[in-house]
Amino acid sequence: MTQLLDNSKLEDVTIHTITYIDDIVGLGEKRLSIDRKHFDDLEISESLLKMHINRASLEEFTKERNKELLEYENYSEFDHLNSMVAMLEHDFFSIDKVKFFYRDENHLSGEAVIDTSDEEQVKMTSEVSGKSLILTIELR
Repeated sequence: MTQLLDNSKLEDVTIHTITYIDDIVGLGEKRLSIDRKHFDDLEISESLLKMHINRASLEEFTKERNKELLEYENYSEFDHLNSMVAMLEHDFFSIDKVKFFYRDENHLSGEAVIDTSDEEQVKMTSEVSGKSLILTIELR
């Protein structure tokens, strides 16, 4: 994807974390960052990004995080986390940006952002298939 990285260098980077960002007018950005270990597969090309999230792994992450948030009575973050996880499965097209944190072969780190807010430029879908939640972004 041209917005992400130079396509000729895709094989030279390792993606470590993906952040999904929902920009709410008047309230700012809501974010959910998911480590690479929760993904079964990432398919990246010039016009397609397909992210296969392991649902069991994501559920375990969510349970552990919820437990910690409730222990510290952080109810707003608890609500935020759960609404963002639900948004990935049921309202993915409402995500405004997807940010990738990566390292190259020389261990130089960077980040790249895909602006997904323009529905005429980007098609976004989510589907549950077996043990995976498959999130797809296609450039039109």
